[in-house]
Amino acid sequence: MDGGSDVKYKRIYDLKFNQCVPTFELRKRFPKEGGKITRVALLQLPNSVLRELVHQKKELQKLMLLRRSLFKQESGRHRKAAA
Repeated sequence: MDGGSDVKYKRIYDLKFNQCVPTFELRKRFPKEGGKITRVALLQLPNSVLRELVHQKKELQKLMLLRRSLFKQESGRHRKAAA
């Protein structure tokens, strides 16, 4: 993920999980970002389900890396707000 796409992932993640914007609405707002929206939506699934659904090892690794990246940033934000 390059710097520009990382920002888009953060924005989509924020809208989806923090502002509760449904996936179909994200697709309307960002019609060219279908792949990113799909990846972010898949992050809500447990790892065991992801492994069953995603058969391409490279794509599964991307999802796991994205999950770690976005969730780590999210938990850091919560710690700052609590302080």
